[in-house]
Amino acid sequence: MKLNSNEILDALNATAENMQWDGKPVEILLIGGAGAMLTGLLRPERVTQDCDIIDYQPEDAQQAVLAAAAKVAAKKGLPEKWLNSKAMSMDILPDGWRSRRILIKKFDKLWIYGVGRLDMLVMKFYANRPQDREDIFDMAPTGDELTKVRKYLDMMTVPSKQANLDQVASAFKLLDAVEGVDES
Repeated sequence: MKLNSNEILDALNATAENMQWDGKPVEILLIGGAGAMLTGLLRPERVTQDCDIIDYQPEDAQQAVLAAAAKVAAKKGLPEKWLNSKAMSMDILPDGWRSRRILIKKFDKLWIYGVGRLDMLVMKFYANRPQDREDIFDMAPTGDELTKVRKYLDMMTVPSKQANLDQVASAFKLLDAVEGVDES
């Protein structure tokens, strides 16, 4: 099942309504296609299969969010893992990402953020799947943005980042190709 921006926002609103959470509002950070669509970084007619969360604040709210999302999936006929935290195992966000995040929507108990443009580009280069490559071309990065992506990919090679070095090498090849297209 493919989700568009309106369907994602509707499902996130329903998730907020179904959350069993008494604390301050939970902030989540969406990445990938869903995050890029909802922040306007990608064209509005794009669709995605899921919504990837890479950060929860507070961290202990993760279970409450995912439990509510599972209820929404059952009610709306969405895939069971339409909202998921698979990406949390990656430590690939550029330093300072929190200051660049983009507010998407504040629901009562759930505040939705997306990553900023540079952070999205870095993640798209790193993931380097066919859809990511298409998204990169749709985003039409500037020369300055490509320079910043290259700088961050260089930093990802240090062991503390725990990045997959083969994936970083693949991202560099893609970056070289994109820069070659940019120069013509």
